Amino acid sequence: MTGIGRCVRTKWTLLALVPVCIAAPVTHSAWRTVASAGLHDTRVAEADSDTLGVNLGLRLSYTGAEHLAGQTGVIAHYDHDIDHLDPDHDPFWFMASGSLSQPMIRLGHSGVTIGWRTDVSWLQNTVFGLEETLQAQLGIGLDYQRQADAVGLALGGGYYGLEWDDDVPEARGYSREALKRSSDALVWKLFFQRSVKTELSWDGYWQQWRDQDDWLENQLFLAIHYPVNHSVMDSLNVSVSYTRYNLAPYRLQGKAPILPWDENLLFRLYAEIPLAW
Repeated sequence: MTGIGRCVRTKWTLLALVPVCIAAPVTHSAWRTVASAGLHDTRVAEADSDTLGVNLGLRLSYTGAEHLAGQTGVIAHYDHDIDHLDPDHDPFWFMASGSLSQPMIRLGHSGVTIGWRTDVSWLQNTVFGLEETLQAQLGIGLDYQRQADAVGLALGGGYYGLEWDDDVPEARGYSREALKRSSDALVWKLFFQRSVKTELSWDGYWQQWRDQDDWLENQLFLAIHYPVNHSVMDSLNVSVSYTRYNLAPYRLQGKAPILPWDENLLFRLYAEIPLAW
């Protein structure tokens, strides 16, 4: 890798392009801005570690003409770090993402559509030693929707970059340059959702990134949303994200793995607050 740090400007440019792209081609638009506030726990089972914290988020979503849909958002976290898996962990960390999709082919009245989609995601400074990761993809999606239920498969390709923090790996004999990798990569995602404004709804996915040699990252995600008839917030939500990283490409012969763990669980309990601009 030439250094994920040098991709920071690219990262923000790509994320900023999402609302620009979804605004430009249409005139009949439907925008929604939502703030969120909640609690989270990062669970690293291999270290028997739980790190609690608070988080604030902002999300902008859009649905427009020709079923063009997109969203972009950022979540800021603050950790109460008592286990110090990373001895020099900054308690503030961030994640951001953006997506844009549009169905292009409809197979009669079957509810099946084929379309394009693009996604960008960024994660920085986690408690389990991830310095930064940047992912960007462009691909096609096969979707089936019946009333409030939807399932689908997306296949794409793009960029996958990851850098581990050097504190723990340095103690295991690794230099900083050994902790950085990037490559062109393929990604597939199985996803599902049930979205009903007046009832309990949920969505989730199973996603894997791969290069030409092996898998790079597996992720499972599930979110449950409970609508609330309140003047301020409109839903209470809980989400869980399980991520496992392939550490084998970083390992040097004769040395221990760069980290004593390769997976984590992120639990989040939060309220969503619609904003009227």
